[in-house]
Amino acid sequence: MIQSTLSENLVTSYLGANYQIGTGTGSISLQINQYSEPLARLLTASKQPCAAIISAYNPFSRLLNDKENRALHESLMHFLSSCSYAMIESLNTDSAEVWPAEKSFFVLGLDLNTSKSLGQRFNQNAIVWIDNDAIPRLILLR
Repeated sequence: MIQSTLSENLVTSYLGANYQIGTGTGSISLQINQYSEPLARLLTASKQPCAAIISAYNPFSRLLNDKENRALHESLMHFLSSCSYAMIESLNTDSAEVWPAEKSFFVLGLDLNTSKSLGQRFNQNAIVWIDNDAIPRLILLR
C-alpha cells in the first residue's frame, strides 16, 4: 500500500465500507478490490472507460452534523453539474457501523488525476476509482 498519513484503522474502515451506486432498487453494491459484473455492464452501457466515487461529507474524516454535510454534498453536486459530468447519487456505508452513512456521487468518465483533484478540492482523505476492469480501488489522497 502507498505510504499515507492516515491511520491504519481509518484506511481499514475505507477498505471495508460498502459503496452503493444509486440509492433505490437496482442500486449496485461495490467492495474495494472486488470485480463487479453490474458495474462492468454500467461502464459498457455508458461508453465510459472509468469512473469515481466521491463524497464531500466529513472533510478529512472530521465528523460534521447533517446540515453541514448536506451543504457540502450540494456544493459537490453543483460543481459536478457545472462541469457537465454524468453522475449518480450514491451512498457509502461503514460495515462496522462506526461511521454514519455518507452520500456521494458515482461520476462517470473521471480519469484518475481528475478524480484525485476533485477529492482534494473537497478535502477528502480518499476516493474510490474504477477503470475499465470494473474493480473499485481505494485511492488515498493523504
